[in-house]
Amino acid sequence: MRLLKGRPDGSSIFAGGLLVLLALIVGVPVAMVVLMSLRTGFPGEGGPLTLVNFVRVYTDPATYEILLNTVLFATGAVAVTVLFAVPLVWLLMRTDLPYKKTIYVLLTVGILIPVFLRTIAWILLLSPRIGLVNQWAAQIFGLKHPLVSLYNIPGMAFIQGVSFVPSAFFMLAAAYRTMDPALEEAAYTAGVSKLQTFLRINIPITLPAIAGVMVYLFMTAIAVFEVPAIIGLPARILVLSSLIYSSANPPTGLPEYGLAGAYGSVMLLVGLVLAYYYVRLVRQGKKYTVITGRGYRPREIALGRWKWPALAFVSFYLSMEVFIPFLMLLWTSFLPHLQLPSAAALSSVTLKNYLTIPDYAGARPFINTAILMVAVPTCAMFLSVLVSWVVIRTQVSFRGLLDTMAFLPHAFPSILLAVGLGYLGLAYSSVFPFYGTIMIIVIAHTINWIAYGTRTTNSVMIQVHRELEEAGKVAGISTATVLTRIVLPLVAAGVFNSWIWISMLSYREVTMALTLGSRQNTVISTVVWQFWGSGWVPEVSALGVILILFALLAVGALRIGFARVGEVGSGN
Repeated sequence: MRLLKGRPDGSSIFAGGLLVLLALIVGVPVAMVVLMSLRTGFPGEGGPLTLVNFVRVYTDPATYEILLNTVLFATGAVAVTVLFAVPLVWLLMRTDLPYKKTIYVLLTVGILIPVFLRTIAWILLLSPRIGLVNQWAAQIFGLKHPLVSLYNIPGMAFIQGVSFVPSAFFMLAAAYRTMDPALEEAAYTAGVSKLQTFLRINIPITLPAIAGVMVYLFMTAIAVFEVPAIIGLPARILVLSSLIYSSANPPTGLPEYGLAGAYGSVMLLVGLVLAYYYVRLVRQGKKYTVITGRGYRPREIALGRWKWPALAFVSFYLSMEVFIPFLMLLWTSFLPHLQLPSAAALSSVTLKNYLTIPDYAGARPFINTAILMVAVPTCAMFLSVLVSWVVIRTQVSFRGLLDTMAFLPHAFPSILLAVGLGYLGLAYSSVFPFYGTIMIIVIAHTINWIAYGTRTTNSVMIQVHRELEEAGKVAGISTATVLTRIVLPLVAAGVFNSWIWISMLSYREVTMALTLGSRQNTVISTVVWQFWGSGWVPEVSALGVILILFALLAVGALRIGFARVGEVGSGN
């Protein structure tokens, strides 16, 4: 056996091939962004490498104004998120707040509602020109100027921040759920109020988790596209993401991929730095242990007379996140044009906007969306299971590098991923003949969500004891059979759950689909975007209502399907 020590075994060869595959699918789009930043002209024209794009970017005073806009937008969004998320997670994890299960479901629905639909709904409500609030204000008070407007950085940050709250809530939930109540009880014994305990005990103890979430959300806010595009572009408020999109997909003239690459390199560098600090914060968070071995017992805090004010706070947030956007879209979807609620408006209610959607959109967007919802989660989870098996189950020396490579797309902004793949398809069409097809969006989505998939499969595979695999190998079963017949059925529930979730993420995603879009690969989310750009407000609302209702049905399917898979896995 010692003589064979230097020879690679099957696991090492398999892991090496997997590492090469991940390096290609993750590294090539990054390389394309860097390459396009060093080239001028159209993709595929060749020519010498040059720094002229970077010179143009860094000598243009507008660049620094755009960077400032980006920082202000991201900072404001994170501030709004923390303002709502931290009290929410404390109320739901640490107190006896009523209706918790209903609130959990609504928070989940909040994640599934596309951000661009919520943004459109808020425009219908608060737009200076067509917004219902400003129309009401003009009628009631005779105002000649808008009462409120979203077309500014604070408005953009508010909408984006509210949309981040459900994600921040679920990221912080574990930290608050596992906090030792003895710390709070000691404060109450000393006569400290619940509010002071929350501010002086709960927040400081969970500060590493909060800081980690803030860095993660700041990294995300720098790269988001929907809100800056829908609100910022009409108001000529540019941030890095909208500038990159406009450079690669200008409304008129030829694309400037070189400038898009130069701006993208700045975003990529910032994203990698933030990802590094995020990982450090997560690792340092282990120092802040809040569960001890001395009689730990999770217990809810009685809110007493503050129960109903707390519920009012939660209801206020859920109204902004779920109810107001949905009701705005629902109201507008039944009207020939946007109108204030009145008897005259009710008399003009119609189903025409719903019935004409197939005529305007055609069948292709629905077929393409169905392809995405099946192909993307299948590819992402297939790769995730293989990566997690190598990382968790083998002793391959470079398994840590493989895990890191699978996590890297998390730090790579989706708009850059799309621009990089688009450049690859245009410049090297003979090698990558997918530009303009649904396959290029499938590839982009798969790369983007493999990080989520591997985090999930890593967690569930750790829970499967090695002796089950070893028993199979002792019986002479091959490694592939052990993986498919023993390991996969045991982790099926977690894999199925992630499959459904990635399917929903792919269903609602618009940034990559829009950046890589063509007439052949149009999906439902880009149809909504095109309708909005054409000024078809009632049709946008009708299609938006359909998207949201489908998301609600998907949540129900997820819960039922997950329960059934669990029953099969348990042998019931």
